[in-house]
Amino acid sequence: MIVTAPQSRLPPEPDIRFDSTGLILGEAFNDSYFSRDDGLAETRTVFLEGCGLPGAWVGRTRFTIAELGFGTGLNVLATWDLWRKHRQASQTLHFITTEAFLMGAEHAANAHVHWPELADLSRQLLARWPVRAFGSQRIWFQEDGFCLTILIGPALRSLQAMDFRADAWFLDGFAPSRNEDMWSPELLEEVARLCAPGARVATYSVAGAVRRSLEASGFQVSRRPGFGSKRQRLEAVWRGQRESLAASPSAALVIGCGIAGAAVAHAFTQRGIEVHILDADPCGQIMASRNPAALVMPRLDRGDTREARFFRAAYLHATRLYAGLGDEIFSQTQVQELPGDDRDALRLSDLGENPPLPFELLQRLENGGLLHRTGGLVYPDLLLPKLTQYATRHPVTACDLRFQSGQWQALDHAGEVLAEAPLCVVAAGPQLDRFVRLDTELEGRAGQISLAEIDGALPTTALAGGPYAAAFHQQLLFGATFDPWDLASPKSPEVTANGHARNQATLSSVTPDLAQRIDLATAYGRASIRVAARDRMPIAGNVTARSGDAGPGLFALGALGSRGFTTAHWLAEHVASLACGEASPLERDVILAVSPRRFEGRRQKGQTPRLASADKPKM
Repeated sequence: MIVTAPQSRLPPEPDIRFDSTGLILGEAFNDSYFSRDDGLAETRTVFLEGCGLPGAWVGRTRFTIAELGFGTGLNVLATWDLWRKHRQASQTLHFITTEAFLMGAEHAANAHVHWPELADLSRQLLARWPVRAFGSQRIWFQEDGFCLTILIGPALRSLQAMDFRADAWFLDGFAPSRNEDMWSPELLEEVARLCAPGARVATYSVAGAVRRSLEASGFQVSRRPGFGSKRQRLEAVWRGQRESLAASPSAALVIGCGIAGAAVAHAFTQRGIEVHILDADPCGQIMASRNPAALVMPRLDRGDTREARFFRAAYLHATRLYAGLGDEIFSQTQVQELPGDDRDALRLSDLGENPPLPFELLQRLENGGLLHRTGGLVYPDLLLPKLTQYATRHPVTACDLRFQSGQWQALDHAGEVLAEAPLCVVAAGPQLDRFVRLDTELEGRAGQISLAEIDGALPTTALAGGPYAAAFHQQLLFGATFDPWDLASPKSPEVTANGHARNQATLSSVTPDLAQRIDLATAYGRASIRVAARDRMPIAGNVTARSGDAGPGLFALGALGSRGFTTAHWLAEHVASLACGEASPLERDVILAVSPRRFEGRRQKGQTPRLASADKPKM
């Protein structure tokens, strides 16, 4: 019997070296990452001029460039530099790029020294360099209206998973003679599928196979004078005329200001959209989002499922955001994930041996657990105001929605208009289906957290494994219960002594020593309601109003369960992208997995929604 090694859950690292002139070389492909003549000048001639930039984006509220071959990030830097010099007010540039062999930031930094005029942009990009993990990552540079999305993995697979429309394409893989996969007919067909009408494509390569594949895919191809030692290059145009774009929305309503509402408000603010938040509970007395602290850690699965890809990408997005907000908002305590039973032990052991995240983020522990090195505690009382600092707050209760004269209007109990805007996102937690139609019933869960003094030292890292615990203001924060709750009940869950005892008992399953040191006589806590869909996946996307009013621009974001502080920002980026006519960072099958309409087909076929494979949510 032939035994094959398990496929690595991490993308391969590039085999690179620098020659005596400082030129960076890809050893596996026996090719350089950029021209010996002048890499920056080549980028400007072949790709920027080849795609008619900056002229092509003049007058466009948003423009999308896609690229094969992120490499050192040179094309990103050169494009960003040109964008900053020519950007008009309120314009947004999306740059989507693929990379199968992501180099480390230190190697990219060594390459960037060749272009001192890009030093400022280089520092910004290197400070937020992508993580070597399969999937999609998005990085915003808000001051410049510049958004970088990098798809890490084989280019063909990455593009097949996505849906977007690019206005320009840079084809910049290693030479076709050295890396045939980057220029295959199948890949160039995907490039064609992802083109907006009239999109322009540019490449340094004039190989016959490349030209013929482009033509066979529907492009009109022409040769142009090359750069440096290369006599020619190619430009191509996708059929059709460029479409006029609708103006970007000027304002949005957000109903609810837990983490879902705050995250979507932040995503809209990044796009220059005026946000109005309607929430009659400004102090968050009833919201789970107002617990004193929230644990941020990934949910890692052994399989390459859409759920696994979603939760991994969401964690990377959240921690990148939180790391930039300051220690007072996010304490990167690290999180030890400990096994609670034999099944957990097997899962964690497998993930430790073949991790889906690099060592800088994930480390195997001798006790059989995992150390999430970028995880920690976020403090909602500081985070939520930070995310919504540029929004207008309305401390009122919205009771209904109406679409009239191109505006979504939030109404009070008497039918009077509280606020209106062309966009509306319902992020109302337990009240989600009061405003919008859903194809599933929401499930309520009452969760009680506990705080108490302990004998001896507090843990220096957060601990998790179903239950969780962390040091908080010289006490131990631990929990949480996760009991069924009737969302129609007018009551609120109450803190009980039994709840504290249950939290101590469940904590003992992963760390008995710590649990035994808890002084329950000092315990106090908080109880709140969490909301989940039946399949335990969140809800994010277009919806229709419960009132029956039809109109564009209505969305829902909710059912986050106990992982809202890890998943809300990635989902908010998806919703904001849909609302603004931009490319979503989510893969197509992940979009379907979180769609508010995902249950409709299952119901017609008599299927029971498949539960996402997960332990009880952590927090």
